[in-house]
Amino acid sequence: MKSPMTSKAKEILKSHDIQPSIQRIKILEFLLTHRVHPSADDIFQTLSMELPTLSKTTVYNTIECFLKAGIIKPIHVNSRELRVDAFIEPHVHFTCLKCGKVYDVEMDKTSLVGKKTKEGHLVEKEELYLEGVCSECQKNGIIRKFKNV
Repeated sequence: MKSPMTSKAKEILKSHDIQPSIQRIKILEFLLTHRVHPSADDIFQTLSMELPTLSKTTVYNTIECFLKAGIIKPIHVNSRELRVDAFIEPHVHFTCLKCGKVYDVEMDKTSLVGKKTKEGHLVEKEELYLEGVCSECQKNGIIRKFKNV
């Protein structure tokens, strides 16, 4: 029996005129159910056990396809790797400077999309990235000393 997430992944792919291959379905299912902001390598490592014929090239090509279609969005947390997020509604990301994990965080903030800046620029997209030490690293005694600049 198909899981509800498999059906949802197929619907999303079809609605974007993307042929729902087993690899694409599994990659999208993973992104929809695991809000861990994975890199292509993370996706490959996780799914290659379930799909032994999956290649890194397929993962990279699928991510590129999903990005172009607007199914997922890129998360640029550092210059070394691209991570992706299937939750495409505006939200805030927090990156831990110790463990490197990326979290979605709840913040009270007013969206600026559709509004103009003081200089008259119209905002069409916004991204907010925060950095610091996550609660897990703090619990484990890993605290970074910040200097006031």
